[in-house]
Amino acid sequence: MIKHASDENWLAVLGMKLKFLCTADDTNGRYSSMLNTVPKGLGAPPHSHPWDEGFYVLKGQVELRLDDTVSLLNPGDYALVPANHVHGFKGVSDEEGLFIAFESPSHSHHFFQEINDRVKAMPEDLHKMPDIGERHKVTFV
Repeated sequence: MIKHASDENWLAVLGMKLKFLCTADDTNGRYSSMLNTVPKGLGAPPHSHPWDEGFYVLKGQVELRLDDTVSLLNPGDYALVPANHVHGFKGVSDEEGLFIAFESPSHSHHFFQEINDRVKAMPEDLHKMPDIGERHKVTFV
């Protein structure tokens, strides 16, 4: 399987864009990876889930919360979030952040697709997030 940079399969998730580079269907559930944009001030609220997740920053600066520690990630930085640890992130630079997220085992493709399909108006649709998370084993803190 090859994905080209010109492939346009972006999902809209809480003001960010993401596209899966590979999903559970491509790897028999072993892992997945996605490309995420992170505009300044936007990101993922604190949450946890029962799979490991890694982040590799390509551009911009991203603030990562892992449990009680907050770290600034710059291009070339990598962070590993073990399963069941509370984490969240947000863009902090004027330049839009961009990172690759890796998950093992793969799990979140359907979660992000449902957000893309059901959470359209911000902040009016935010009340839908806890139920979507519960269906996909994501707990918001």
